Amino acid sequence: MITHFNFLIRHCIQFVRDPNHPDYAIPPTRQKLLHVCFYYLFISFIISGIILWYPVEIAEKIGLFDELKEKTLKMSLLVKVFLVIIFAPLMEECMFRLFLGFYRNKNYFKWLYYVSAVFFGCIHIFNYQFNSSHYIFIPFITISQTFGGLMLGYVRIIYGFWYGVLLHSLFNILEFIWQYIVDYDLFKL
Repeated sequence: MITHFNFLIRHCIQFVRDPNHPDYAIPPTRQKLLHVCFYYLFISFIISGIILWYPVEIAEKIGLFDELKEKTLKMSLLVKVFLVIIFAPLMEECMFRLFLGFYRNKNYFKWLYYVSAVFFGCIHIFNYQFNSSHYIFIPFITISQTFGGLMLGYVRIIYGFWYGVLLHSLFNILEFIWQYIVDYDLFKL
């Protein structure tokens, strides 16, 4: 299991470094589900949700920029869950990664892959009520989501569009649980 996990990590890193490399083996459906629902979800959540996000919280707490406050919309929990788990992953995957499959064999594919990940990260700044103290830190604040964009782009190309939607939904479920049930604030632990 650990050997396979290491292989998947190396495979993903190789893809991110050179997404134009043409000969990536496509695993069977059962293995795709295991990879996406367990391995890549774990990798994404640990790196994006914890390792890359906590430095943002630390920078906020030491006063590099004003507190990041999430925009809150008045809606029922059921609507919020629908938006976070179904609507947002489907819409964001359509907007930022669906087109990647059509350009997979083009020389400029890697730039489309990287740009889509950066745009995916940057669009998430609108999740917050930000002000002028945040402008210079936008790349730092959105690095977590940009990494998520790289992972989701990788899954979209290697495993398929719907596996990217699945990973995005599962990640949002974990993030929702982490944020609203566990109360992930590093300084409250």
